[in-house]
Amino acid sequence: MVMTAVKKNDLCSASIHIEGSEYIDSLVAALATEDVEISQDDNSTIIQVSSVNLSDLRARLNTVLRSLQAASESLIEVDRTA
Repeated sequence: MVMTAVKKNDLCSASIHIEGSEYIDSLVAALATEDVEISQDDNSTIIQVSSVNLSDLRARLNTVLRSLQAASESLIEVDRTA
């Protein structure tokens, strides 16, 4: 991983890579209202979050991660009770 110094008002982005999840369609659906770019191939999904500044990127990324966590926990609970 390469880290570069980012100034507070620079354009910035972050990526989340998810490999081979059987519930990926449900996880992606949980992000329907988020401003993200999603690309998929046979084995992985990449969620790209972008912003005009670092503070906003942090907030957007936090929201995306919380949405993914909530969806994941819901799927686990449904699986457990089925």
